[in-house]
Amino acid sequence: MPLPLIPTAASAQGKAITITTTGILNNVNPYAHSSIHLYYIWSQIYGSLGRYNYAAKAYEGVLVESWETVEPTRWRFKLRSDLKRHDGGPGPTSTDVVHSWRRILSDPASQQAFFLTEVDKFERVDDRTFDIVTKRPVAQLLSILFDRFVVTSADLHKKHGANTDKAAAFGWGPYQLDRFDIDRSVIVARNPSWPGMPASAPETVIYRQILEAEQRVTALLNNEAQIARLIPPQLVDRLKSNPAVKEVETGSLEWMFLGMNAKIKPFDDPRVRRAVAHAINADLIVKRLLFGLADPMQGAIGKHQDCFAPSAARPEYDPKKAKALLAEAGFPDGFDVEFATANGRYVSDRQVGEALAQMLRQVGIRAKLSTPDYANFTNDIRQGKLPLYYTGRSAANDQLEALAQYFETGGSRRTNYSDPEADRLFREVRAAFDTKVQCDLQRSLSDKLSQDSPVVFLWTHRLVNGVRSNINWPADATGEPWLTDITVS
Repeated sequence: MPLPLIPTAASAQGKAITITTTGILNNVNPYAHSSIHLYYIWSQIYGSLGRYNYAAKAYEGVLVESWETVEPTRWRFKLRSDLKRHDGGPGPTSTDVVHSWRRILSDPASQQAFFLTEVDKFERVDDRTFDIVTKRPVAQLLSILFDRFVVTSADLHKKHGANTDKAAAFGWGPYQLDRFDIDRSVIVARNPSWPGMPASAPETVIYRQILEAEQRVTALLNNEAQIARLIPPQLVDRLKSNPAVKEVETGSLEWMFLGMNAKIKPFDDPRVRRAVAHAINADLIVKRLLFGLADPMQGAIGKHQDCFAPSAARPEYDPKKAKALLAEAGFPDGFDVEFATANGRYVSDRQVGEALAQMLRQVGIRAKLSTPDYANFTNDIRQGKLPLYYTGRSAANDQLEALAQYFETGGSRRTNYSDPEADRLFREVRAAFDTKVQCDLQRSLSDKLSQDSPVVFLWTHRLVNGVRSNINWPADATGEPWLTDITVS
């Protein structure tokens, strides 16, 4: 008998909870996506190598118990010996890890090869020990892999082949899959053999896909959901009026920005890009449209990330300087440009897009706003087809990998920005295993990107979640729930 998609109030008072998600639940293949909400779901079912504990400000193992840097391009990991597969099978082995790496690279549906670009190979040392060899020194390897590299069973894949994810979705994580209803919900249950499972953790969790913010709030107030995530600023007051719910607010790692494509004129001219940056009054948008629920970015590193420091090179709001730069670049009368954003994917994204377009028009940049379907929008960004766009980029505690995807030569076609000095800084940051040296270099990189303005770094949203009063969720800047951290009373 399948579990209900929405728990009753009685079940919610026990150890079953529903968590709303705004991310699409669209594939049972754990490698056929590149979305943070699914990374976290699969990490807790199959098991990731580890995770970053934001409360402790430290990396901790999930499937691995220890790791070390043997040499600058070789990391050694030891798997835990106290785990059993959900179907009673053996614990994870190095063979499973190597299989997972190969599957990410070879599965036609895989969308995750991009985070393995720095990896040369995975090598089995013995049943519980494996090495990751990188193409060059990468001090940020744990940040790149830990929350995303999900390990699946080599034996089960050999037995079931392409049908494994449906026929035998068994892993080693703290929760096991009960049911996956495409575009509706994912239901997971506690793994009874997980070592140290807190008694207060939820027994059953339903991730329920609700894209409309009003519906998420209504589900919370009706006790059909116990955690309603990503409440937009204009609906926060509805939480405050109900004593049965509470507001849980955190910072965010996802940086919002106004992107420009340096291969599409006139954005090949850094004076034009900097003019765009000077035209934007981000503080006003945060105050008026986002109700103060955002942290303005002061460079390329967010407030809640490692190595944060304000950049002195960040262009300030100055419309006169924007007009002067446009005139210097040969556009005294401005220019016309197509401008795109999502509609409903980010907090108030269409309204923010309208405000950005208005600010650009005030300096002579006549931005024509469109809100295409999100799938087409993101595909056009990846293909380098959009001259100007507003979007966000999820990141980790360390910002380097996200920045490299947009600003390192060959990283992607998203901005087509390329600069030898920036490339040198990317290389040196990766090779710096000393934390202070690494942060000094990252701040220099932030200054360089702020100066060149391939994008306008805007803000990171404050994440507002509605939570029933009997639930304690120590939310962090990822915005993603780690279920064993949740307590149900």
